[in-house]
Amino acid sequence: MKERCVDDLAISELLSRLGFDGEGAERALVRLCKDGLTRPGKTRIATVKIEAVEQALGAAFVRHCRKSTCLPSPSETREPIPVSAVYCETCGGSDNRRAVEQMLIAMQRAGWTKLLVAGGSPGTRRELERLCADRLDLRFVTNETTPNRKTVGPLLNWSNVAVIWASTEISHKTTAVLRGPKVLKVPRRSVVALAEAVQGRCAIVA
Repeated sequence: MKERCVDDLAISELLSRLGFDGEGAERALVRLCKDGLTRPGKTRIATVKIEAVEQALGAAFVRHCRKSTCLPSPSETREPIPVSAVYCETCGGSDNRRAVEQMLIAMQRAGWTKLLVAGGSPGTRRELERLCADRLDLRFVTNETTPNRKTVGPLLNWSNVAVIWASTEISHKTTAVLRGPKVLKVPRRSVVALAEAVQGRCAIVA
């Protein structure tokens, strides 16, 4: 009997890891055969092909959960594949990720790339940075930065929109220098609240 290569895995297992099950897995397998990454009847695939498989399926399908906010837009050209929330390209099972993703799309449509945030705990700032990584120029004003009109003024001029994360770790003295039509005050602490507020401002100017 031919010995199985240790550097391969079941195609069904790989597809399941990527969120493709049931009918979704069947459609994904057809696509992989069409792209020459496997062929009908094969049950295993070399691990060196995993990246190519991910790229091929990502280009062909949009994976979404059943939340109305995660359904593909009418302009989406990829085939929709319903998946469990953890594999959803919009939320990934996270309300924070879903909200920030929608904020980033709205900012892109508005032609905005620069967001200034005043306040927030270290944890929420890190979460926002992680979710916006490489897609947005993001800067923070905190009590520790000793803000004043000379330091905050240029930041406000630089930004497309500025958010005061009220009810968080930021003093009134610090936020008092942030004034003008660019400035939003978000009364709730969460990343979702901030992202939804920015998205709403984008809709007004779009």
